[in-house]
Amino acid sequence: MDVRHEGRWLLVGGMLGALFGMLAAYLYIRARQERGGSARPSPAALVQSAVTLVTLLRQIVELAEGKSRRS
Repeated sequence: MDVRHEGRWLLVGGMLGALFGMLAAYLYIRARQERGGSARPSPAALVQSAVTLVTLLRQIVELAEGKSRRS
């Protein structure tokens, strides 16, 4: 893959990541406001979210490598 394609993928990935991050923040703020604005996530919930994100990143890497769980 040449540098131009890599740059495009980085740009697209960065833009998608920013959009999903903004959406996640919006949904979090909205849910928090609906519950009165005082609830904070527990450390266990934060760790679970971090593990989920790492799993998602691993799946993206496997997708790029052509691996599949079905094979």
